[in-house]
Formats: sequence, C-alpha cells, structure tokens
Amino acid sequence: HISYHNSGLKYAHFDGSQWHIKTVDSARNLDRYTSLALDAAGRPHISYYSNYNLKYARFDGSQWYIETVDSARYTGQYTSLALDAARRPHISYHDATNNNLKYAHFDSSQWYTEMVDLAFRWGGTSLALDANGRPHISYYDATNGGLKYARFDGSRWYIEMVDSAECVGQYTSLALDANGRPHIS
Repeated sequence: HISYHNSGLKYAHFDGSQWHIKTVDSARNLDRYTSLALDAAGRPHISYYSNYNLKYARFDGSQWYIETVDSARYTGQYTSLALDAARRPHISYHDATNNNLKYAHFDSSQWYTEMVDLAFRWGGTSLALDANGRPHISYYDATNGGLKYARFDGSRWYIEMVDSAECVGQYTSLALDANGRPHIS
C-alpha cells in the first residue's frame, strides 16, 4: 500500500497479482508529504499537505472521504499519521507560518490541534502511539540543529534533545517497543 503525489494525491495497492491505482484527491496544488496507515480492516487512511493545508483522507470500503484538519496557511507539511485502537487518526506535522511542530487528533466527533514545540522548521516528523494511545514524536529542531523527541503523558508534553550534533535528525523515523520505549533512526 502506497500513498504518493502525482498530479494530485494517489493511492496504490497490490492485490497479489497486480497494482491498483486510485486518485484520492485531484487537487493539483502541493499534494505532498503523505503518510499512510491501514486500519484493522486493511482500509487506507492518509494525511497529506494540499492547497497549503493539512488534509486527511480515509476509505470506508466503497468511497473516499476527505477533510481539512488544519486550515492555517502553510500548515501540514511533513505529516506522520498513526491510528489508535479505535481507528481514530493522530497526525504530527509542520506549521510553516509559525515554524512549529503541531499535533492533531480526532476524537470521533471533531479534530483537535495543538502546538507541541516552537523550534521545528523542516526535516520531517515521525509519530507513534503507545499502548495507551498517547503520541510520541521524533523530529528535527532546525533552530538548534538536533534530533528531538516529544511525548505526551496524558496531561502535558515532555520534550528532550536526543542528539545535538550539527544538522542531525532530519527525516527521522520513530518506533516504540513493547515496553513503550522509543527507538529512532
């Protein structure tokens, strides 16, 4: 299963013998920075940057549903999507207008967005959810030039510098082990 940009947002999946390609969103203005997650039924969910906003698309088995998550101009680059146990989406992303790391989640009725760190400018985010559905994010701090890690404990965010070597931490990838401990490449 692959999400990608090609004159709009595309989704491709392989059924064992051939590839099937669908156009999810035909908007041709910056349908980039896609992140794909499959729910328990194998249905795709995609976060992406389009028309200078953070967008989210999901397939219910017969049709695609698309919505704007954050409409602040130049917001939604470097998305990373994860689904919790109830198939609710969680997204980390870049707000280029204010140069910060943001986090959005859907509670089954509406989207909530919040600023996580002011030091993020570019270089990718990676989001993972722990066993309690709480977000953990790795990202590049362009202001201080290092790899950072943020986690939410249910009431507040904790942020730490992982590696402060100059220009380290861009385009990071995060996974949590069975004990909820972070592993970052």
